Amino acid sequence: MLKKIAAATLIAAAATTMVAVPASAAATTASAPVAVQGFTLLKERTGYGRALRLWLNTSNNQVHANLSGARYGDKLSIGSCCYPYTTYETVTSNGQSELNTGEYGNYGPSVNGVFASGGELHF
Repeated sequence: MLKKIAAATLIAAAATTMVAVPASAAATTASAPVAVQGFTLLKERTGYGRALRLWLNTSNNQVHANLSGARYGDKLSIGSCCYPYTTYETVTSNGQSELNTGEYGNYGPSVNGVFASGGELHF
């Protein structure tokens, strides 16, 4: 009889736990890469009211940098990760709030956002 009571208590506790944690909670805690229409987000850094991102084009395995929240005079650049350091491209905002570079080989490039009002983000 004691075994039946213990088993019933265990089942009730398990059922209560399952009800208390919604199925969507597991999905929100998993850190799956963000994918949008053929692009996968590889890196992101935020600050100064802006977001600096590195996106992978899954169709050709090339990457490009993106700066959202840009203001007039902000600069976005993408370049090599290692010595000799080379800047592949620099884009300057003329009022656009989104800046994008062209696509380059996925060799862990350095990405840098320098802001006209001061400050920078990089990885």
